[in-house]
This record gives sequence, structure tokens and C-alpha cells, in this order.
Amino acid sequence: MLIRLLCGFLVLMLMGTTSHATEESQGGDRGKEPARAVEPKKKETETKTESNGKQQPSEKPATEEKAKAADDKAKEEKAKDDKAKTEDKAKAEDSKPEEPSKKPVTSLNLAIKLALMADPQLFPLDIEVEMDKGKATLTGSVPTEEEKAKVVEIAGKVEGVETVVNKLTVMPALKDKLAKKQDESIAHVVRDRLSRSETLKAVGFDVKSENGIVYLSGKTRFQVIALEAAEAARQVPGVRAVDTAGVQLVAKD
Repeated sequence: MLIRLLCGFLVLMLMGTTSHATEESQGGDRGKEPARAVEPKKKETETKTESNGKQQPSEKPATEEKAKAADDKAKEEKAKDDKAKTEDKAKAEDSKPEEPSKKPVTSLNLAIKLALMADPQLFPLDIEVEMDKGKATLTGSVPTEEEKAKVVEIAGKVEGVETVVNKLTVMPALKDKLAKKQDESIAHVVRDRLSRSETLKAVGFDVKSENGIVYLSGKTRFQVIALEAAEAARQVPGVRAVDTAGVQLVAKD
């Protein structure tokens, strides 16, 4: 009986010792867990992340700067080429032989006609001029001997004219003919001026001219319209006076 008790006690002791050893072993392992090298690994990982994930300086700005520099250089070279071409072109133009200056086209007969037209007394006359080298032959009609001599005098003063052959004919009636022609011209211009106004055109004034005097006739209710017509005729060169006695002022129907 005693032996059994001793055996049981030993078994319990052995079991207790084993359990205590097991707990110490497990407790030791649990105590060691906080001491694991977790932080170094994390730090290593962070270090690796920093090393690998560190944002490298972007190469894009550098590329853009290089492209811009290349573009600026290309523009500069192009500008130099253009300048060189312009200079070469200017040199080529300067090296061209100068063309002889073109002389004005003139003739003595035209010069004589222009000289005659510059004189108010001879201006209405139609004088023909024929040139044979330095000899001028004048033909046409003039109203008086005075005008005939004046034509010859003016023609002889033109540079390049050596002699003047006078074949002009004196026609006293030519003066009246020229006056009539001038009156017809004046009347025509006055009619044209009156037609430019809708008001005066509606009235339909009759226009005549004698010795530079314009005669207006017609009917209108407003005297101011007659004045407007006279003012229009007054502006025509050669008109000496405007007579509106023929304009009738009538009442409204």
C-alpha cells in the first residue's frame, strides 16, 4: 500500500515537473516574441522603399530645355541664312548695269498747240501744226489779223522751231461762230447741272445762252427754286450773267 502511494506521488511530481517545464518553455517563447527583429525589417523595408520609391528628378524639364535650345538655334541659323540671302540679292542688284534713263516723248507740233491753248484769246481757235524738222506750218482760221500775228509769234518762240510758215486764214465771221459755239457749250453744261437736282429736274427749266448770258424759263410755285437754278448756272465757267425773267411763279392748282 505504501509503495503504491509512493509511486503515485512520484508520478504526480513528474507530471508537475513536466508541466512546469512546458509552461516555462512556452512562457520563454512568449517573452521572446517582442524581441523579434520586426522593427529592423520594417526599417529595412522602409529604407528599401525610400531607396526604390524615391522620386527621381524628372527628366522632362531637361528635355524641354534641350528642345527649346535646339529650336532657338535653328531659328538663329535660319535668320542668318535669310540675312545672307538678302545681302547677296542686294549685291547682285547693285552689280547690275544701270539701264539708260528713258527720255520723255515729245514733239514740236504738240508743244506749239499747248502754247497756243495757254493764251485766253487763242484758246477757242482750232489751229493745225505740221512739222518738217525745224519748220512749222500753221493752218486754220482766225477772226482777225491781230490773232493771226499772235499765233505766229507764239509758235516761233517754242524751243526747236526755226521757221514758221503762216497759212492761217482770217475769217471775221469766225468770231460770231465761236461765240455761238461757246454759248451752246454753256447751255449744255447748265442743263446738266440742273438735271442733277431732283427738284430742278422736276420743274424742267428751259435754258439758253447768248454771249455768256444764261436765260432760264419755266413755271414754279416757289421763288427759291428759281434762285437755286440761277445759283447752279452761275457756277458754270463762261457764264457772265443769269436772267430768270422767263420764270413764272404760279399758284397751286
